Amino acid sequence: MESDTVVLQLKIIGVLMRAARERAHRTIHQVAQRLGVTPARVRQYERGTRAVSMPELEIVSHYLRTPLSFFFDKEAAFQEEIPHPPSESELRTRRAMMGAKLKQARMAAGKTKEDCAQAIGRNLATMGRYERGVGDIPITELDRLANLLGVNLYYFAEKKSVEDTLDLDKLARIPKEVRAFVLDPGNLAFVRTAMKFADLPVDQLKELGEILLVVR
Repeated sequence: MESDTVVLQLKIIGVLMRAARERAHRTIHQVAQRLGVTPARVRQYERGTRAVSMPELEIVSHYLRTPLSFFFDKEAAFQEEIPHPPSESELRTRRAMMGAKLKQARMAAGKTKEDCAQAIGRNLATMGRYERGVGDIPITELDRLANLLGVNLYYFAEKKSVEDTLDLDKLARIPKEVRAFVLDPGNLAFVRTAMKFADLPVDQLKELGEILLVVR
């Protein structure tokens, strides 16, 4: 018989699954189809009467565009978020980050400011202001810049700290196809997995390689 703690954990995960699904405007049948299971099983997951597996939960999190941590960070999940207007400082910071990402993507793609300005029908001075974070970039222009620079539009919306900013010189030396893979937010899980592999001892890496050769 499962302990009260396990039962509670299943209930909490189930509630959060339902909340994430409804927030993403998905139906039980759509989630079931994505998981390759019956709608009845998804209902069991959401009621907390059946344990969802980690691979299934990862698929659900990607499908519902919800961080996996949402299902485990109970305090963050249930804390009511009180909306408030952004401060001028917050807006300046966001514009500065947007400009830095734009410059980063431009340099990684090997494009000049002139190339970008021409693509959006603006002059060089306006492009310079965009990269300095002076003023807002219209979403239509940002979409055209994303296409020109070979990045996903969501790349500009992703929050990153200063410490996470990529070194532009090193990034520029990475082969184009590798840069495209790394800069695609959809590949973040693979990049993080590769980063974890880099910390493993040589003997463990060798063992992992042997396992992959067996199961391929």
